[in-house]
Amino acid sequence: MKLLVTGVPGTGKTTISKKLAELLNLTYINVGDYAKNHFDFPIEEDEIVIDEILMEEKLGKLQDIIIDSHIPFKADKAIILRCNPTILFDRLHERNYPKEKIKDNLLSEILDYVVCAVKDIFAEEDIYEVLSENGDDAIKEIMEIVKGKGISLKNGNHFNFLTEDNIILIEK
Repeated sequence: MKLLVTGVPGTGKTTISKKLAELLNLTYINVGDYAKNHFDFPIEEDEIVIDEILMEEKLGKLQDIIIDSHIPFKADKAIILRCNPTILFDRLHERNYPKEKIKDNLLSEILDYVVCAVKDIFAEEDIYEVLSENGDDAIKEIMEIVKGKGISLKNGNHFNFLTEDNIILIEK
């Protein structure tokens, strides 16, 4: 099995991915760390610039993994962690993200940026959105998805955070 866990920063990708890897007996791969350890990609503004084609080739050769990444890579299923923008704002603020980065990430969540990116490489029946406001609940839901009992994007599981209140939140 190869499982992608993705979402904007602050949605719980790392925490949830590590726990899932343990529960499912899969190898956990954080794409940023993996890139630093296996490639000599350039670093700009304190962030590694990943060659997605090279990374895709390397990840494509691996099996029984959970991929933790905000960049979507091919897998059997894509789990998109979603978070109410008010909660996401608090999480990013606690991490001391700069105001502009918080704003960019909130906008990405509200406008379904990750969903659109994932839809470019996955069929909708293999895409699952999971609310990650409570980690234990999110893990239970993902375990059901792995068992084939989840509701995919194709079957109507989609969160809509495009509301006037959330747009106002960005402007704060």
